Amino acid sequence: MTLDQTQEFLVQPVDASWLQCNIECQEACPVGTNCRGYLNLAAEGRFEEGYILSREPNPVAAMCSYVCSAPCERACRRGDIDRPLAIRAMKRFLVEWHEASGIPDVMPAITPREERVAVVGAGPAGIAVARELATRGYQVTVYDSLPFGGGTMLIGVPAFRLPREAIEMDVRLVERLGVRFVFDTQIGIDIPFEDLQRDFDAIAITAGAMNPVVLDVPGSDLDGVQYGVDYMKKANLGQELTVGRDVVVIGGGYTAMDCSRTSLRYGAEHVTIAYRRTRSELVVDEEELGETEREGVRMEFLVSPVELLGEDGHLTGVRFIRNKLGEPDASGRRSPVPIEGSEFVVPADTVIPAVSQAADLSFLPVESAFEVNRGRIKVDPATYATNVRGVFACGDFVTGPTTLIEAAGHGKKAAYAIDRYLAGRTSVTVSPNVKITSSWRHDMPELYDVLPRQHIPMVELPARMPSTDPSVNFTTPVELGYDTTAAVAESTRCLMCNYNIWFDPFRCVLCGACADVCPEGVIHMVDVNQLKTEGLLPEIEEAYGWSQGAAMILDEERCIRCALCVKRCPFDAITMERFELQEISSDGRLYKESYRDAQLAGTAGVAGGAR
Repeated sequence: MTLDQTQEFLVQPVDASWLQCNIECQEACPVGTNCRGYLNLAAEGRFEEGYILSREPNPVAAMCSYVCSAPCERACRRGDIDRPLAIRAMKRFLVEWHEASGIPDVMPAITPREERVAVVGAGPAGIAVARELATRGYQVTVYDSLPFGGGTMLIGVPAFRLPREAIEMDVRLVERLGVRFVFDTQIGIDIPFEDLQRDFDAIAITAGAMNPVVLDVPGSDLDGVQYGVDYMKKANLGQELTVGRDVVVIGGGYTAMDCSRTSLRYGAEHVTIAYRRTRSELVVDEEELGETEREGVRMEFLVSPVELLGEDGHLTGVRFIRNKLGEPDASGRRSPVPIEGSEFVVPADTVIPAVSQAADLSFLPVESAFEVNRGRIKVDPATYATNVRGVFACGDFVTGPTTLIEAAGHGKKAAYAIDRYLAGRTSVTVSPNVKITSSWRHDMPELYDVLPRQHIPMVELPARMPSTDPSVNFTTPVELGYDTTAAVAESTRCLMCNYNIWFDPFRCVLCGACADVCPEGVIHMVDVNQLKTEGLLPEIEEAYGWSQGAAMILDEERCIRCALCVKRCPFDAITMERFELQEISSDGRLYKESYRDAQLAGTAGVAGGAR
């Protein structure tokens, strides 16, 4: 690749922040999971240690291993070269390996405290709050109106995607920390909210957002309209579910996909998903969309419903209008604009709106005077505190519908804030502990650069719906997961982004041998005057104007850590730097780690992880 001689390059100092940002999978994870670490452990066959590393920062690791939206995969640097690592599927392999092994989860030593905390909602955010506070010794009680834990994961995600056993794994581990769960209990009805305020030192509201947003078009009151959240709740709780022959699902998120696939399992013959934007703007991952289409769901993009049609009060069809993309809206996405005269009708005897959900605030006492904005409780973004003393809120209840892992990340941060509140701390500092090890020897695993992404095995289409009994079809798994061979092969593809190439300017003679040997063409020699710096970098400032000045630059985004440049350099001017980081707060929390993977093995903490 030839570089433009007039192109400018922004130079930044190599500090802990920059090095950590290179580990893009971890930076994208809302709970800071060291994905790279457990992939590398799995590649070595150290599966239990990999499980420990994947479990420790993630209070809902088992659920995530099946249905996480996997922002880590979208960030994975391997995706710039061919396809990203199957990080979620690898977590599932490690979780299932651990369960099958019979190795017990190691619980941390907990020093009990007197303070009591009530958590309203046993979904991902509630589980995260409960676990983090329980490990600090607080007496935590979780209340939920459902018969089991899991919240949205229990009633919103179908059993063919998320086995109930995975939900139980996460709830069971939190229970072992001393958390008490109280199910089939509605706050505001069975227990007044005021009782919680009287009996507990703090309250965390993590009640989710499970009220459907009403479809505002003529005919929405016809018989045959079932909202997605209610539809999935009935299916998941084994209640009677009526599904017609022709089903139209309106929406483009995970709920829409789940409703469409559930309809097929309950006997629908024709299922259509209607989405007002384009395929590229869907928020679901490509594998979920692919499986939905493979099962026979038809996709209609750039369409909006304008009217539900019916006869004698019963639904018969949906009139749509086609859209084109206009100017970007507040989210940065181009808004759909209706095309005049493009209306068409899709036959339907069941319509499932799955556009969005809202929080239910009815259990909150009016006299408490909570600040509410657009149907959501207002909280301080730094402390998650509401305007009512001692009451905090987080997760979908505050943000609106998000993903499993985002809700868990929100819950962890809220738990930290509640801990600070109860302990009387006004501020907490986080200090990075960095270790960098230089080496002239670095060997990547054999064939790591040519291994393709391993296909995640799926059940054949006819076997996904093997019965005339809808409940059997609904609970028949679709994804099989990796076996050991595929898991090792997939994790071997990791590019080990905790390693970085380092040029020693005092040894380098600018011979260009490194650039010649680089298989990806990511090393270049440029005029020093093409470098620009935002901060004070004396080495660059002093070289400006030197006509003979040159610099070696490396594209970190596409470097595959093969270390051929290290081996080729005739003057040992290039080394491979292993970066390790611990971020520890002044109140003793491990906020983030990217340190040597072996350090976690056998140490005390939740499920064996460091604390």
